[in-house]
Amino acid sequence: MKKKLLITLIIVGIILIIVGVFFWIFGGIEVKLIGENNINVTYKTEYKDLGFIVNKYDKEVTSGKYTYEVENNVDVNKLGDYKVVYHISYFIKKYNIERNVHVIDNVEPNILTNIEEIEKDYCTNKINSNLEYQATDNYDGDITDKILKEELDNGIVLKVVDTNGNETIKTIPYVYTEKPKDKFTLNGNSTVYVPNGGKYNEQGATYKDGCGEKKEIKVSIEGSVNTSKNGEYILNYIVNDQTLKRKVIVYTPNSSPGGQTKDKVIYLTFDDGPCSYTSKVLNTLAKYNVKATFFVTHQFGSYVPLIKKEYEAGHSIGVHSYTHNWNIYKSVDAYLSDFNQMNNDIIKYTGSKSLIFRFPGGSSNTVSRNYAKGVVKATASKMTDNGYQYFDWDVDSGDAAGASRSRIYNNVVNGVKKCTKCIVLMHDIKPNTVNELDNILNTLTSNGYKFGTLSIDSPTVHHAIAN
Repeated sequence: MKKKLLITLIIVGIILIIVGVFFWIFGGIEVKLIGENNINVTYKTEYKDLGFIVNKYDKEVTSGKYTYEVENNVDVNKLGDYKVVYHISYFIKKYNIERNVHVIDNVEPNILTNIEEIEKDYCTNKINSNLEYQATDNYDGDITDKILKEELDNGIVLKVVDTNGNETIKTIPYVYTEKPKDKFTLNGNSTVYVPNGGKYNEQGATYKDGCGEKKEIKVSIEGSVNTSKNGEYILNYIVNDQTLKRKVIVYTPNSSPGGQTKDKVIYLTFDDGPCSYTSKVLNTLAKYNVKATFFVTHQFGSYVPLIKKEYEAGHSIGVHSYTHNWNIYKSVDAYLSDFNQMNNDIIKYTGSKSLIFRFPGGSSNTVSRNYAKGVVKATASKMTDNGYQYFDWDVDSGDAAGASRSRIYNNVVNGVKKCTKCIVLMHDIKPNTVNELDNILNTLTSNGYKFGTLSIDSPTVHHAIAN
């Protein structure tokens, strides 16, 4: 009995030792991932695996007590779901743990613009800036064609969404130009000539905001004009702390000799402007209260607005040419295209189209033969059928040929003696004409000549058409 009991105890002891050894080796063993079980990795970025840890009773087991293998099929260059599996051996015990890796596109597209703010005109609210833009995406590449553009009160909004739903919104704000200063201007000329005994017509002054809108502000006028007494009179126009001045000159016109000029009418015409000299021509005409006809062009773009001043001063406006280029004679259509461009300018500054015109070079010009045969004759016929009237001249100042001031004076003063309805050709782009005009008008008005402006109903002068 004692022997059997001893054997039993020995066996039990051995079993307890084995169990103790087993639990000593494997008891309290924990194998776990470092980091999360599920990880998102951005497309085309580096994936760095955090690995795992083996603990025993919360104490890290050194790598020498276990071995492991890793299965890793993660491809950051391709969207998708991947696994990283760790096979760990600890003595005779094996552990398998895994991590889920998701390669995703979570990067918003990039919108590039050439400007960061958009300038708007304070008055017109029109955009002055030229906005250019481009969108690129880390996955899709160039997606500029996917940009949606929207104009809102605060700016222009650009929105783009890539294939994977990433959205970018960029707002380019409006920045307004500086508010223009208010404008206080005289209506009409700053110098006005009134014949003794005539009537002075007060045109006043206008106060507008910087955007050109008239403001209802009372303008005070100080001073007076006595048209029965020769002299210079100064009128002051006052708004707040601003003052404008107008000079009114009352003069006695030279007396008319009578009979010899009773039926004579002179039509002064000026071709090729407006230009830098046109304002001086207008002042001289105003001095003698003479009205003329301007056959205008667009040769000097910055001066084209003077057409409005010519018209408001009572002068007649006719079409000469938009470009004044001889190639307008290459066809009737080419001539009409140029003609209509110029008439659009006239409509802009006078409110209506002109029905009168003068051919560049006159209807008798031969230069047009170099461009198309019979083009002037065909054009004249078509224009007349459409209700327009062209005017040549019967008195040539000679300024186009480079005549001197004295020659221009003699050509005009002597030329009008030979006609009853005299259409005088001059050019407001010629300095000699501009500077001699005062002497010409002084002589003509002193001799009692009457002046008129051309219209669709005026007597015409037509040269013999040479082409």
